[in-house]
Amino acid sequence: MNIQISHLICDCDGVLLDSESIALNVLHRELTPYLSQPESQAEVKSALHSAIADRLGMMTDLLLDEIDSKFKLGLAAADYSAINQAVSRACSDEVSSVPGVRQALAAISLPKAVASNSSLDRIVAGLRRCDLLDLFEGHIHSGHEIGNPKPAPDVYLAAAAGFGVAPQQCIAIDDSTTGVRSAVAAGIRVIGFTGVAHDRKQAGARLLAAGAERIFDDMRQLAELLGTQTV
Repeated sequence: MNIQISHLICDCDGVLLDSESIALNVLHRELTPYLSQPESQAEVKSALHSAIADRLGMMTDLLLDEIDSKFKLGLAAADYSAINQAVSRACSDEVSSVPGVRQALAAISLPKAVASNSSLDRIVAGLRRCDLLDLFEGHIHSGHEIGNPKPAPDVYLAAAAGFGVAPQQCIAIDDSTTGVRSAVAAGIRVIGFTGVAHDRKQAGARLLAAGAERIFDDMRQLAELLGTQTV
């Protein structure tokens, strides 16, 4: 029996807001001084940049845990706090909407929710700055607030529950492997978006490997993609 897709759930950073490149640059800038002799280690700095890029979509503290372990940075609690503040401040001050996303969402009649690993305050501030908040009010869900962020399924399950529908009635748009795995674990079909990725080809391959059923790189394609979605 086919189940008609009736609800849309969007990740925030990298799908609605073009903030991933901002976060990547800030994290690389903030973490480079913790490398031993960073001025003489171009290869290590490049590896650090790639490692951060691979983990975008994770909650920042979890990303920092993995980067700290991989590069032996020796981050202290105060460092975590300062880096989180730097990322949040930059994303709040510099973020813009993904090109075409407002028009794409306006053309889609499905009820819409946000499911993101960012803090609720950061999500709301970014959506308000980019004139997208009205599309999601009452259906904004934060893995940071839930306490069990992506790749756990909780935030996507919370979004479906907020609609009062089964996860199978929803479809997700996510740009990170972390987010795709979260949606898949929740039993929600997911389409991968690569439109603001720093390496679209590589990002697309990773999203498909993580469980995205297809990928796209232009928000003008979204309405057509969602027009034929059934399971």
